Amino acid sequence: MREQLYSNLTTELKRRLPGASKPQVDNLALLTQALVFSPDCHLANLALELPLEGQRDNLIQRLDRFLANSRLSRRMHYLPLVGQLLQAWPDREVTLVLDRTDLGQERSILLLALAFGHRAIPLTWRVLSFGGTGVDLHLALLKEIQPLLPKSDQKRVMLLGDTEFRAVELQRYCQSQKWGWQVGVKSDTLYHTGDGQWQALASIPIQPGQRRYLHHLTLTQTAAFGPVHLVVDWTDHTDSPRYLVCHRPTTRYTWRWGRKRFWIEPLFRDWKSYGFDLEASHLEEAHRLDHLLIGMAVATLWLLHLGHWVTVSGRRTWLQANHRHDYSLFRLGRDYARRSQLCGWDLPICLQR
Repeated sequence: MREQLYSNLTTELKRRLPGASKPQVDNLALLTQALVFSPDCHLANLALELPLEGQRDNLIQRLDRFLANSRLSRRMHYLPLVGQLLQAWPDREVTLVLDRTDLGQERSILLLALAFGHRAIPLTWRVLSFGGTGVDLHLALLKEIQPLLPKSDQKRVMLLGDTEFRAVELQRYCQSQKWGWQVGVKSDTLYHTGDGQWQALASIPIQPGQRRYLHHLTLTQTAAFGPVHLVVDWTDHTDSPRYLVCHRPTTRYTWRWGRKRFWIEPLFRDWKSYGFDLEASHLEEAHRLDHLLIGMAVATLWLLHLGHWVTVSGRRTWLQANHRHDYSLFRLGRDYARRSQLCGWDLPICLQR
């Protein structure tokens, strides 16, 4: 069955990645399939899941050569899938989430993703040295995806991010593209409400347990950007309030909508300790990690949509008790894929809704 699945996956990727060579597609299909079934992404374990004959060391070397291939790229081997997904996106809104996760003390992954089903679908990323990122990198990711997005008169495009992505330059870019945005800002950010009196956001009166909404603000003396709108929230058990700036007048619905930003955090867990166990790869070179992420992104895209298919086709109870609904789409997709190999169930190659 694994051989037939590999054949089906290769056929589907060839159809969707017309610019990729046959060997590249074959190896990407092998890596993607191995990631779905392997307990982690250590090459020695991935090699055991390859539906090929040969000694384990030879299979490891094949994977290693593929990850080292300088011709492998997001532009050719993943972004076409993103473009097809976005152009066929059925919802009225396309919600983008920008965030960063760290791998130990050596590497960070800056990721732009698409909110979907309390998870996020990876769109594009950068593997970087450990630490924070700047607005130039943030804009580079957005500009990479912008040509693939539906036109603003067809879909609403929204961007969500935390305080790392608060730069006025990023907000201006969203404004120029006619996108909406909601990003965190720091308490020492200066603002005025039209009276020309600049003061820090921290000066806004608020008590623990409260949430306030302010409108028509201008941000920072240097940029004088506005009008923007603000949520000041101190309803959780923290030592200080949070400040969120938005393109449109803020209400309680703004806060509710903004919670989609947190959907990217379970995606990072799927990539790390609760899923592919990225740290187990022990890959140190940035380009090899980047290429491994291409396979992980394809596998994530497949598993999320497979989990959606499992749900809408009535197969969810094959994997989870009828009264429970705590399995994510990623978990449902991965469990179904593994179970299908034992039970002979149909296993579709789902790469878009």
